[in-house]
Amino acid sequence: MSYSKSYNRQNDTTYVYEVVENYWDKEAKKPRSRRRLIGKIDPVTGEIVPTRSRKKVEEKGTEDYKKLYESAEKEIELRDKRIAELEKMISEYLSEESSFLAEYEDSIRKRRSKAASMLKKILGHG
Repeated sequence: MSYSKSYNRQNDTTYVYEVVENYWDKEAKKPRSRRRLIGKIDPVTGEIVPTRSRKKVEEKGTEDYKKLYESAEKEIELRDKRIAELEKMISEYLSEESSFLAEYEDSIRKRRSKAASMLKKILGHG
């Protein structure tokens, strides 16, 4: 088992790989290696610092989705409660409004009939 190092200039980091297999690339006509990342070299101590496991990242991702789902579920429940409260308020408002309009229409009818009777008296029809 052999190891190889690769320096990344952009982030000033040296990565350490385990060489799994060496093979000849027919298209590029040069040797290639299949490698597995082990970690990166700490610039202060010079020790290899292992990179995080992909499996742990996937598990963490599913936990994040669970939390996201639960928070979305709570938001939906709150929204449904608010909608129910608004519907109740609207129905109360509409019932008050309809009773007000009914009283107002009665008042208008009484005034019209009074005006009509006065007009009849003035014109001499009644």
